Amino acid sequence: MRQQLEQPFEYLKRKDGSAFAPETVKHWYEARAYVLDRLKGVVIGPSSKKHLHAVVMSDSPLMLSVVRQLALSAHYPNYDETTGQNRTVITLVSHNKDISDELRKEEHLCNLPDYGQNLFIDLMLEIVEEWHHEDQEALVFSEEDAMAFLRTKSEKDLYWIDTRKAVLADRIYDLGAVIDNLPDEDFHCTGRYILALDVFRGLLRKKITPLINKDRWANNQIQVKNGLSNIFSSDCYELIAETIDEDNNEAYSKREHFRWVVEKLIMGFRSLNKEERIRDERLFDDAKKQYRTRLKKDPSDPVHIDICSYAELRRIDPESLKYDSFLMLAIKDILKKVR
Repeated sequence: MRQQLEQPFEYLKRKDGSAFAPETVKHWYEARAYVLDRLKGVVIGPSSKKHLHAVVMSDSPLMLSVVRQLALSAHYPNYDETTGQNRTVITLVSHNKDISDELRKEEHLCNLPDYGQNLFIDLMLEIVEEWHHEDQEALVFSEEDAMAFLRTKSEKDLYWIDTRKAVLADRIYDLGAVIDNLPDEDFHCTGRYILALDVFRGLLRKKITPLINKDRWANNQIQVKNGLSNIFSSDCYELIAETIDEDNNEAYSKREHFRWVVEKLIMGFRSLNKEERIRDERLFDDAKKQYRTRLKKDPSDPVHIDICSYAELRRIDPESLKYDSFLMLAIKDILKKVR
């Protein structure tokens, strides 16, 4: 099947509605291609005791985009939320005393640094002035290596994204009642999704349409960020498919939640504050849904109820657990379709 090449990053805007600099968008594409290529050989399964240590050797604009892409992509199913063990570690080498402020800019990590100590964040960022290869197993990212990689790629390889996997992943949300009507229990029992898989396979036979709807994306950042979310999720499907099976569905579902949380923070979302959480707890049914939707769609300060621990997610939004669990089962069908 032919690739479906699109350029979605140009549609992402700042919270005030202004555009990001063309050079910034260019770096996002370059960092995505470079990081995903370097992560191809990093396979960490649910029972592994290892974690990824990525060292970014400078703080140039391109390398800060590499830090951003690592945070979006480097998530593994052996992270333990109760202890914080097996976190991905990203070490940034920088002499800039204001680097923390730089990282908080919207083009880089945005809200993520403010949540770094929470156990529902499965990666850790550290900043050092010098690094002398203390960790022999670290994956090192340098400006020179990145530029050497970029010189081997065509513009099509770098600045266009094959969106087929993202489009197919989004069709999971077309299942509606097939997923929603499942009881809020045994989320990771794969047998309960047999009917949903059959229906989804029917949806996969439909023609793949473009991810980008120019009319909707032009003035709707929620649409843009939802589309990008499917890209960031599907970027990792090939690696996931190497070790996922029916027995470790829960570990991979948790991994998807942790990945999604980091992505949302980078995309400018935050969790509910104390007052918002109290109000949410006092609402029910449609009133609760409407309140959560209004918070989520605030363009200047988007808030999402699901930016929380996995344990908390089971209590406040169990519906989302079913979709994460089903998505993990659907990955191999999605890859089979695009291949």
